[in-house]
Amino acid sequence: MNKNIILIIALVIIAFHSISSNNYEKSLICEVNLNGTWKFSIMHSENWETTGYDDTGWDHINVPQTWESQGYNGYNGYGFYRKNIEIPDHLKENQLYLVLGIIDDVDEVYFNGKLIGSTGNFPPGYKSAWNASRNYNIPESLIKFGQQNTIAVKVFDMQGTGGIVKGNLGIYAQEFPIKPKIDLAGEWKFSTSNGLKFKDPDFNDSSWDVLMVPGIWENQGYYNYNGCAWYRKTFVVNQEFSGDKLVMLMGRVDDADQVYLNGVWIGQTGGRKWFETCGRGDEKSRYKIERSYPFPPGLLKQGENVVAVKVVDWSGEGGIYDGPIGIVEQTTFRDYWKKRSQKIRAQRNSRWDNYQ
Repeated sequence: MNKNIILIIALVIIAFHSISSNNYEKSLICEVNLNGTWKFSIMHSENWETTGYDDTGWDHINVPQTWESQGYNGYNGYGFYRKNIEIPDHLKENQLYLVLGIIDDVDEVYFNGKLIGSTGNFPPGYKSAWNASRNYNIPESLIKFGQQNTIAVKVFDMQGTGGIVKGNLGIYAQEFPIKPKIDLAGEWKFSTSNGLKFKDPDFNDSSWDVLMVPGIWENQGYYNYNGCAWYRKTFVVNQEFSGDKLVMLMGRVDDADQVYLNGVWIGQTGGRKWFETCGRGDEKSRYKIERSYPFPPGLLKQGENVVAVKVVDWSGEGGIYDGPIGIVEQTTFRDYWKKRSQKIRAQRNSRWDNYQ
């Protein structure tokens, strides 16, 4: 066979695999540019992160850029950033993300006064995350469309340069969004203990830690942890879904997961040995796969519900690290995948045309 033909076939195979549904990377589009001037202070008072806080006495600082290069040379410690922005009405149908680039070293991020993400650990259990990209889901319930919204960022720097130092900051929208009917992103209970009783709705998880989901657990206090861990979230449903076909979205998980709703197993990704050994099973990791688990009508009830997720990480980073996280109607889920399939075919055809 002609060598050029062999090369073309190989390239087409590679192109196909790179855009297969399992490895599809969602495209994010910047809708609101956040590079530029922010309010900044190395001092703060109570309620500094809220929308009504008076920051008129704060300095102005350029972002992204180290604070040492802007009048705070040699300063190590806490810094506080604030910025008011308007989010246009036309973004109501999109899943929105706050992208803050690289922050040196540790951060907590608030949107309209509510914590939406954190990376690294503040003292006394300090752990730097100076090279991690900050990409935080913004719950729709917090957004004031067509009005002013407040972003507040707490940063701690131990040594060297500090601040929001690098990246293309902004409010980003997903190109092909799927918005959960019930958004479960945010604070979840978390434990590295292991026990099947953790799936039970009436299990008492009050002593567990709190982690932000989606988010890598290494960036939230569990550096270099590999093995089993459990997540739990209690949420309230105010409407009737008894006859609807619903899908649980668990985003992407590194590496394997088992998901329970109100104590009932609804799906898993990863083989049996993963969960028996709390380590690698007899298959490759599927950390790039987006988790979606249909569940029986009537399992979700009005009032209080509990979702529990057992995660097994073999090596490297671990946890429920990418969204969306929540519950969606099956019809919406089907429409979403239809659009994605069209995008995948268009990409495949485009790459094929380039190899002609």
